[in-house]
Amino acid sequence: MNKKGFTLIELLATIAIMTVIATVLTINVLNIFESKEKMTKESMNNIIATAANVYLELNKNEELKETCKTNGCSITTDTLIKEGLLSEEDVDNSKVINIYYENNEQKYKIS
Repeated sequence: MNKKGFTLIELLATIAIMTVIATVLTINVLNIFESKEKMTKESMNNIIATAANVYLELNKNEELKETCKTNGCSITTDTLIKEGLLSEEDVDNSKVINIYYENNEQKYKIS
């Protein structure tokens, strides 16, 4: 007898293997997108914090610097945009950077 083609079992096994591979690839691609989004957000927060530090250093108001060191302070992204330290297209101008010191180390929280 001359056999041509595949048996039903061979086709089902091939489809099952392709389904597993597609599932693994989909999960990995989704994880890559999530990681990229997280890294982008962290990078933007670092840029905003750096801009806030530059604002404090460039600001001629020594009282503001001292207040930040002792009690902490808040700076809005709107202020940083007006000072030309951030671009309005890149950040949400309603964010607030809270700067505080912990163990003589500057920390920040963006909300």
